[in-house]
Amino acid sequence: MKSTLDRSVTVLGTGSYLPARCITNGVLARLVRNYDEASGDFGTWVDRVTHIHERRYIAEGETAAHMGAAAARHALEMAGVKATDLDLIVHASFTPSACVPGDHVLLADMIGAKATPSYTLTAACAGSIYGIAQAFGLLSCGAMRRILVIGSETISPTLDYGDPLTAILFGDGAGAVVLGRTEGGGDGGMLPPYLGFDFNAENITMDNANLPFTSTPVDPGGGGREPTVQRTYLRMTSGPSVLRNAVHAMADSVKRVLGYGGGAPDATDGEMQEIRARLRVVPHQANGRIVDGLSKKLGTAARQVTKTVYKVGNISAASNLIALDYAMRHGNYEADREPETERILAIREVRDPIRKGDLVVLPSIGAGYLYGAVGFVHAG
Repeated sequence: MKSTLDRSVTVLGTGSYLPARCITNGVLARLVRNYDEASGDFGTWVDRVTHIHERRYIAEGETAAHMGAAAARHALEMAGVKATDLDLIVHASFTPSACVPGDHVLLADMIGAKATPSYTLTAACAGSIYGIAQAFGLLSCGAMRRILVIGSETISPTLDYGDPLTAILFGDGAGAVVLGRTEGGGDGGMLPPYLGFDFNAENITMDNANLPFTSTPVDPGGGGREPTVQRTYLRMTSGPSVLRNAVHAMADSVKRVLGYGGGAPDATDGEMQEIRARLRVVPHQANGRIVDGLSKKLGTAARQVTKTVYKVGNISAASNLIALDYAMRHGNYEADREPETERILAIREVRDPIRKGDLVVLPSIGAGYLYGAVGFVHAG
């Protein structure tokens, strides 16, 4: 590994929160309009093109702040850190329920961090990676000792159910990580982050994104009622190009955070082969095909790449942190598929949590494109 590990910065704890309301593909079929029935059964089509079998939606009154606070409490408990000991809270979200004073202030108050500076960072799906990168700099230089990074999204109220290609992808939830400075060094450590940017105005957009978001979800029960008309819609164009760009950018980001240049994650030198053997990749869960494409591009075994998208879908800035928490506490998921149609028959937990000494890399890419990766060695 060509990057230098900073032993003074480490991951202390992770946490996550998912709303109780589970939206299966069968439920979603009653909400989505304009689906081309020539593509076959709706649920089977969603399984095949996204690998998303279900996702979670917020309940009425539930906000990004509520979910972020719940995820934060789990992360603080694992870390053994009190909320009052935090030096900073970074809240990554592009679906806030309030701009002023902001969800970052509300969730800080909810967890009892009443005097802790906090702010919201908006970088779409790359938000938590950008937040961790900022935290690394503040911890590495010794300016702070304990930082909480949260990704929390309420995307369901922004969905246009007349656009099936976008509506099938997203869910709601929150993830959190506590990062800390260890003066004497330790068994863990973090790698310097890698961040990148490649602007294209037609990638992923949100119409009227300057407007507040309603937290009232659509009725998943169907019953003939039309979904609530929202003022703000998330839109994605050029689906195939988004997939290709996501795979390339995340694979390149993994290699760069490890200290390799831009040539490619498929290097065959001995050192890269050794790194591949012990690597645990926790990518943004944009789409199951993207996660599989990333694994292939990196040359890693599927078991080494965390894939929670089956159960939660794409939760933007919360995605990496929810997946990381699952990988730390449980392991991974595998799916049984019908060979001909690729319909998902069952989803199984693979009990293989991240262990002491594992090299963990979190790559992501968000609308813009903003992309990058952070990495750490787990201290156990």
